[in-house]
Amino acid sequence: MPYRITPFDWLLLAILVVCWGTSFAMSKIALQHVTPEWIAASRLVVGAAVLLLIALAQGTAPPLNRRFIRQYLWLGLIGNAAPFFLITWGMQSISSGVAGLLMGTIPLIIIIMAHFTLPGERITLWRAVGFILGFAGIVVLMGPENLLNLKAHGQELIGELVVVMGCLMYGVNAISVKKFNLPGTIAVSGGVLAVGAVLATLAALLQSPLRIAEAPPSALLAMVGLGLFPTGLATVVWFKAVERTSPTFTTMSNYLVPVFALSFGALFLGEHIGWNVLVSLLLVLAGIFVSRFAPRKASP
Repeated sequence: MPYRITPFDWLLLAILVVCWGTSFAMSKIALQHVTPEWIAASRLVVGAAVLLLIALAQGTAPPLNRRFIRQYLWLGLIGNAAPFFLITWGMQSISSGVAGLLMGTIPLIIIIMAHFTLPGERITLWRAVGFILGFAGIVVLMGPENLLNLKAHGQELIGELVVVMGCLMYGVNAISVKKFNLPGTIAVSGGVLAVGAVLATLAALLQSPLRIAEAPPSALLAMVGLGLFPTGLATVVWFKAVERTSPTFTTMSNYLVPVFALSFGALFLGEHIGWNVLVSLLLVLAGIFVSRFAPRKASP
């Protein structure tokens, strides 16, 4: 179905970038005291609890017929619990730069999947050039040398393949949301997060004991923040953005998130940023502009 990008849709995209971009700083604080699997589980629990409470306060509740329950289970698994676990596990044996490059393939994965599964989302020359420019921006941001750090053997290769599998799941999740035509409401978003929270908590219990109570207030606040913004708020906004536009439009936020995250870290955590951040931002913005370009049809 054709759609038109409005200023409100760009606002939704900007909110996604801010929410997801701040997650890196908060995760860095939480990781000093809490294991990755419990951070993933706690952010889903907090996000689901807040959204469900808001939905109930509004007098609404997640639809619970058989079709919606199947969709919640599917999206909670491939969009939250499984990729969170796979990417976290895979990053244990590869560098953060390599992981960043692999995560940068998500928009490319989604544009290819959408080409074959969603009407009106065919790959055009301008769209392909735009997405390649965006990926080039990620390469510049993470460092071109990380392309040489990709391994074709050993534990590193296994870690890379596992991270790629998590990226593929994010792609399938984006296409599934559009195919299911789920309404972008707080109740539906809360239902999906609730299933993801249950699955992620079960996975965390199998890996390590619960020791969140031993964490200092800074780590606890970081985990609550992860649940409120990059998980809870971002899920509602993402569902609404996909409902109004398409996965290929919303996935452009994946290129802007790392740039915003580094800038946020420089402003609030005193981290250093170099010339590559500006070049990366210019490439990403150029990619977004080019991907939205459509030649005007000649008048008859």
